[in-house]
Amino acid sequence: MCGCLECEEADDRVIWQYARDNQFIIVTQDADFDMLAQMYGFPPKVIWLRCGNTSTGHIFHLLSANLDLIELFIEDEQFACLEIW
Repeated sequence: MCGCLECEEADDRVIWQYARDNQFIIVTQDADFDMLAQMYGFPPKVIWLRCGNTSTGHIFHLLSANLDLIELFIEDEQFACLEIW
C-alpha cells in the first residue's frame, strides 16, 4: 500500500462496503468511519473508540462497560455512530 490519502480513503470505503454487505458493525479508532457514517448513513453502524492509543485490555474494558449502551445503539434506527470515551 502506498499510504497516500486517496488509497487510505479507498481502503476505508472497501471496509465500509464489506461491513454493509455482511451486516457487520465497524469498531474503530479511525475518525474517517464517522465521516462515512455521516455521509452514507447505515448500515453499517460504527462504534468509534475515542480512547487514543491504549492496550487491548483497556479496549475490552471500554466495550464491556458499555455493553448495555452498545446493545441499545445496535437496535436504534436513528443513529449511525456511537462514540465511546
